[in-house]
Amino acid sequence: MSKLRFSYQSEKLSQARSALMAPHPGGEARSFASAFEFCSRAFHNFDIESVKDQNARHWIETIKTLMNTKGVQDTTGEGTYVHRARAMSTTEKTDFSRAVSELASWFDREFWSST
Repeated sequence: MSKLRFSYQSEKLSQARSALMAPHPGGEARSFASAFEFCSRAFHNFDIESVKDQNARHWIETIKTLMNTKGVQDTTGEGTYVHRARAMSTTEKTDFSRAVSELASWFDREFWSST
């Protein structure tokens, strides 16, 4: 498999992980919204079928589920990602952060182990 197989996903998930690290200069909701954007980019035109590892597939589904903005209204002009982040419970934030971290590490390992 090509060395570049998961390079884009590795980069974007690493950026998402960085966005979640404290301190949060723009506030926690904006940090999560930024992470959502990076994850969205990582998964844009990405075929989940290319991931055979069940743990990685679970993390992808967890991230997609928790950042879903279906039904979220942007009444302030801040963006639906900010509103979704504000609505997240502590458990959801923890699960999202853990999934991003684990998946970023997984993509890094896959990228660096490719030849």
